[in-house]
Amino acid sequence: MNQTRDILIKAVEGLKDDNFETGPNWNSCHDLCQSNEGVPDYDWVHGLVHLIEGDTSNASYWYRRAEKTQVSQELEREWQSILNTLKQE
Repeated sequence: MNQTRDILIKAVEGLKDDNFETGPNWNSCHDLCQSNEGVPDYDWVHGLVHLIEGDTSNASYWYRRAEKTQVSQELEREWQSILNTLKQE
């Protein structure tokens, strides 16, 4: 795993600390994704943060940019799916 991937994983893990609601970890993760726009994994996580925010239209946009499909309507299941994939890559 590389340092860039570790940073993204830590940001994704932090979303659970905010109970999958907007908060300080959500803001940090969103900022990180915005600063890496165009990188598929970051765009994918960007979609997740907008799901958490409740902005499904914006989330769909980022999922399409990342060429990913949302696997669950349940936030924690979706988060876990993304986190597992990031840890495997």
